[in-house]
Amino acid sequence: MVIEWLRFKVPPEKWEAFIRRDEEVWTAGLKNIPGFLGKEIWVDAVENEVVMLIRWESREKWKSVPQSTIDELDGKMGDLQIAIAESREYQVPKFLR
Repeated sequence: MVIEWLRFKVPPEKWEAFIRRDEEVWTAGLKNIPGFLGKEIWVDAVENEVVMLIRWESREKWKSVPQSTIDELDGKMGDLQIAIAESREYQVPKFLR
């Protein structure tokens, strides 16, 4: 399993709308992608950040998502499209699964 970790700088007044739209657009869209296992969203009220942890079956399945799909989903975020401030990738060791 691989973890896609994303951090967004989101003003507090937009947290709820951003998270709701993300659920409607990204989470719903990812559910149709082979290899998508799930997602968690965390809010850091001190740093005004929203962190998303997306679980993938494998790096190959994650990276096989077509750029056109990514662009389409990103566009559907509309006025709540916020740039990724930081992204990371983590491997989950097989012996921990």
